[in-house]
Amino acid sequence: MYSENSTSVALVIALYLAVTFIFAFVSGRKTSKGEFMEEYFVGGRQTGPWVLGLTWIATMASGGTFIGVPGLLHTYGWIVFLWIAGFMVVITTGFGILGKRIGQIGRKTGALTFPDLLRDRFESPMIGVLSAVMIVILYLAFMVAQYAAGARVLEAVVGIPYQWGVIGFAVSVALYTAYGGFRAVAWTDSFQAIVMLFGVMLTAYFAVKMAGGLEAIQAGLIEQSPELVSGPGPKDFLPLVAAVSFFVLMPLSQLGQPALVSRFLTFNDSAVLKRAALMTGLYVAIMYPLIMLVGVTGRVLIPELESPDHALTATVMMALPAAIAGFIIAAPVSAIMSSLSSFLLVTAGALVRDIYQHSFEPNMSGEKAKKLTHLMTFSVTIVGVILAFNPPKLLQLIVVFAGAGLGATFAWPTIFAIFWPRMNRMGCLLGMLVGFLSFVLQYVTVGSTSLFGIHPFVWSFVLSALACILGSRLAPRQSTEVLEVYFGDRTRSRKEKKKLQEASA
Repeated sequence: MYSENSTSVALVIALYLAVTFIFAFVSGRKTSKGEFMEEYFVGGRQTGPWVLGLTWIATMASGGTFIGVPGLLHTYGWIVFLWIAGFMVVITTGFGILGKRIGQIGRKTGALTFPDLLRDRFESPMIGVLSAVMIVILYLAFMVAQYAAGARVLEAVVGIPYQWGVIGFAVSVALYTAYGGFRAVAWTDSFQAIVMLFGVMLTAYFAVKMAGGLEAIQAGLIEQSPELVSGPGPKDFLPLVAAVSFFVLMPLSQLGQPALVSRFLTFNDSAVLKRAALMTGLYVAIMYPLIMLVGVTGRVLIPELESPDHALTATVMMALPAAIAGFIIAAPVSAIMSSLSSFLLVTAGALVRDIYQHSFEPNMSGEKAKKLTHLMTFSVTIVGVILAFNPPKLLQLIVVFAGAGLGATFAWPTIFAIFWPRMNRMGCLLGMLVGFLSFVLQYVTVGSTSLFGIHPFVWSFVLSALACILGSRLAPRQSTEVLEVYFGDRTRSRKEKKKLQEASA
């Protein structure tokens, strides 16, 4: 524990949690009035620009952003700026490449989940089940990192034992996610995103002021170790090749994140997407440089920590009045809760809709779907809690593994599915399997640095693209009738178009 004001700070955090549950309660009542599946998973496709942008950024800015990234900066210094720089362009890749097309296809086909998109596009129950299984595996890893991050916040702030912190976070998030579905997640995300932004702005201001300004921070880092202010950082942390591969990883891996992609199923107007993209881009440009500044400042203010992941909370608790500190600590709490709720929603959807309903009970009633979704939400929570009891030292390493694994698995199958008519089920299956298996194999055998010092994601990303193309060329294309739903008249060959013109003449 890093402060004597822990009781006051805990009360502020408790007040914040109470407000979060109020949002969940109100949204849950609205969810109960519509058709369960559509309301629960996509909020009736009525999401506006502010909520769309804020829920997207709140999902992306997980506990890794507020706990893991400052921990890395505290450990390795300025070089981590290069490690995280790719986040500056995630809005371009996420909203710019996928947003509009995913929204159009969702409204046309009625897709409610990410596996829905792939299964319906390729008319393949196998693809739906396989993608759902991969989502569950990789999002469980993501959730472990979030539970651990939340527990470490409570451990540092109020001295709650780590295991009890994990349980507390897990139960809180599971309750409001199960009760309100996507609408509860989106509304609480929006509130949490605002808290996150103001929290990091206040943290950066007070931390830099306490340290004596940027020049004093630089001098303090050099005094501790010149490696903290130069590449590749302590212990050869980030050579140039690795820095480049991470810049590729950060924006491109977002193209394969089901929790982010599924957000594009929730709006009904492309104008909403454009306004949300502009707002989210500005948000990222403000938040990420500031959160990185907090990390290196924390190294100057508190060189020795029980855990590197205490960097943000320790800095806040040592210097600020309790009321302000409680508000600022609510920022990482917000990031963790918003990501956890999104991951739970996607994982429960994968289990209930994409595995059970489509495989065993296509005409399942809304009431049964509701009960099963709640059951799966709490079941996944229990598994995540058990796994979170023994996390690694640096949480950001889990976040990168899970995020990169999802990107390697789903990015190219998703891109080709919505933009390339020639893509077929064989291409999708090969792309997913090659991306997933090659990524896991590299991590198991060589760790986070693969051939030529490049991150495993980059190689898996390339191999997945090649597998998609090869598989699509080896198997016949889909029927014209199905492709017309997704691509219109451009799916017909010149001969088919000529015949239609002649027949109508």
